[in-house]
Amino acid sequence: MMGMTGLRIHKNRVIRWKWIWLLFFCVVLQPRADVQAEAVLEEKEILVAASNGEQRTEDVYDTIYDSIPLDEVEEILQELKADEIDFSVREYVDQVLQGNAELSLAGIGEYVRQYLSEQLEHNKTTFIRLLLYGILSGVFINFSTSLYEKQMGDTGFQIIYFLVASVLFAGFFSAFAVAGEVLKNIVDFMRALVPTFSVALTWSSGSATSIAFYQTALYAIAIAEHLLVNMFLPIVQVYFLVGMLNPLMGWRFTRFTALLRSFVRIGTKTLLALLIGHQGIQGLIMPALDGVKRSAVFKAANSIPGVGNVFGGVADTVIGTGILIKSAIGVGGLVAIAVICLVPILKLGVFTVLYKGLAAFSQPVTDKRIVSVFQSTADSGRLLLHMVFMTAVMFLITLTIVIAATNMAL
Repeated sequence: MMGMTGLRIHKNRVIRWKWIWLLFFCVVLQPRADVQAEAVLEEKEILVAASNGEQRTEDVYDTIYDSIPLDEVEEILQELKADEIDFSVREYVDQVLQGNAELSLAGIGEYVRQYLSEQLEHNKTTFIRLLLYGILSGVFINFSTSLYEKQMGDTGFQIIYFLVASVLFAGFFSAFAVAGEVLKNIVDFMRALVPTFSVALTWSSGSATSIAFYQTALYAIAIAEHLLVNMFLPIVQVYFLVGMLNPLMGWRFTRFTALLRSFVRIGTKTLLALLIGHQGIQGLIMPALDGVKRSAVFKAANSIPGVGNVFGGVADTVIGTGILIKSAIGVGGLVAIAVICLVPILKLGVFTVLYKGLAAFSQPVTDKRIVSVFQSTADSGRLLLHMVFMTAVMFLITLTIVIAATNMAL
């Protein structure tokens, strides 16, 4: 009789745990087949082991962390190390989880100062040469005016103008290549990070938040790849070319260049505002929706005698560990984006300041047409810098909103 009673009790416990697993998988996490199939299997192993009392919190942490694919993210960063990047998301995430991650602001400041000094030293020769060309152009113009040798003066000016133009073309297209490369690097990195971070979101928050982030991030990647790279970058190139020809054409394209400049600046700001607004709304709604689902599951589990307390403990352990890992990966992604953008932003910043300063210093002694192309080159560099900066901000804010919203909602 006692044996039959024990068998019945054991059978009832098995049925209870089947209900727990079914509720937890179907409502709380709802993994997506495209990016989270592996996580589903790992999740089931964790809960089964935890339900039998065989898995401790440390083991839950290890299993969740191992189920999140960071390999592709690491491969992308390894490829970018040739561009003076030395950063590992996995190592940084490990440091964050261990509580010993450090970002030395003093060290970063020293690196920036040293790099800027190197860039200024590297561009010093170009600055001096262009300044001398500008002075020579003023000499030719004054010479032709005073001696009525207009033809000779114009010929000399044209020679100087084309010498200046050759240097400006080389400088601009070098900066243009830097901007195009860093935009591509950001897109490639985000394309690798999005599936990884979506899996972490599924562990910590739920499927609604994970899917919303996945879709918004894909929108941001499409914007960066198709609009910024394929449309706005060529517009900046046209802006530079027209700006170089405008002084020779009697400034007939001044308003056209102003239109191109405004289109790029306003266009990027509008795209950023729309994307951040969309992500902000998603960040308010989706974590709350996942919270409602969890609450419904917990109430359903509590209605089963002898199950509610155990289920709550298992769920709290898994979700709490998922939050920790998700936040660490998110912060690692933020730092990686900043690292990817740091050197190109410094290069573009030096390029812009160099030609802006050149226009200012040469204006008193240089022909206004030469000053105009200096200023046009500086404005082109500023547009490139603006695009890179806004792209980085777009992804940084997208990640930050998701991290903050999911932490507050739980």
